[in-house]
Parts: sequence; C-alpha cells; structure tokens
Amino acid sequence: MAAAGVLDGVLTVLAEHGVGALSVRTVAAAAGVSPAQVQYHYRTKSELVRAAFDHAGEQFLADVAAAQPTTLMDVVEQWLPLDDRRERRARVWLAYAALSAVDTALAAASAQLDDELRQWFVGHGLTDDAAAQLFALIDGVTIQCLMLPQAERRSLVERTVVPFVRDTGHPSRARE
Repeated sequence: MAAAGVLDGVLTVLAEHGVGALSVRTVAAAAGVSPAQVQYHYRTKSELVRAAFDHAGEQFLADVAAAQPTTLMDVVEQWLPLDDRRERRARVWLAYAALSAVDTALAAASAQLDDELRQWFVGHGLTDDAAAQLFALIDGVTIQCLMLPQAERRSLVERTVVPFVRDTGHPSRARE
C-alpha cells in the first residue's frame, strides 16, 4: 500500500478520534496495513501529523479548484467545516495546530504556511492588516464551528465572516 493509504489512515484517526489517539497502531488499523508499513513511511507522530496536514491541504486545493470560486467568500467557505469533508480537514488542521504549539519543527512550518496564506490574500486584493485579520477569523470560526452541530454552522459564518469580508471592500457574492 502506498503512503497515500497510510495518510488516509492518519486522517481517519485524527478526524474521528483526535491527536491523542494517534499512534502507529491506530493508523495501521485505520489504513489496513501493518504497523511496520506505517513506520516505514513515518517515524514520528510529528511526521505523521505533518504529512496528514499536507495531504489534507492537497485535498483542499483540489476542492477549491473543483468549486471554481469566483469571490473571496467562495474561497473562504472552502476552509470552513460546513460539510463532512471540510470538517474532516478542519479536525486535521486542529491537530496540526495543537502539535505546532509544542513542536518547534511543526511550529516553523506552520508559521511559514500561515505567512504564505496571508500573502495569498494580499495578492488577491486585501491589505496586510485585513489579510491577517481574515486569517485569524477563519481560524477562530473554524474552531467554533467544530463545536457546533453542522446545521448551526452556516449561521455563525453569516454573522461573523460574511460581514467581515463585505467590510473589506473585496467583492463577495450576495447572500440569499
């Protein structure tokens, strides 16, 4: 089985049970492989989480491309856990963020990625300050959404993110 199968196992463990349940054995069981196969690809928990985060990021980019967003709000919504697929990715991000707080290698990679994402927003018309604020808002709203039933998440986004994007002066589609 390729590393992608192992990564899907990591995503499953993180999304369904959290970072505390992540181990070579739980990943192997979720991926349907031997623990030795997991260890062949990833030696540490940090490596597993980083690889899973990267894998989830690739899925995110594919989903954004498939959605063909036309506004900033369309892109932002791809980040937020408004359906099962995005919720799974958000739980992986949360595990990555938690480990980044105590793992210097992950913290450095996380800071670099955060900077790249803020710069992406700037490149798409936001000021540096608005990009930093939007990025922080997305992080906070993602955490809040994960604590709410899916049926209540859209309302939170409508009350928080939509007004912010509208107030940046960046085009965003009208809401029904």
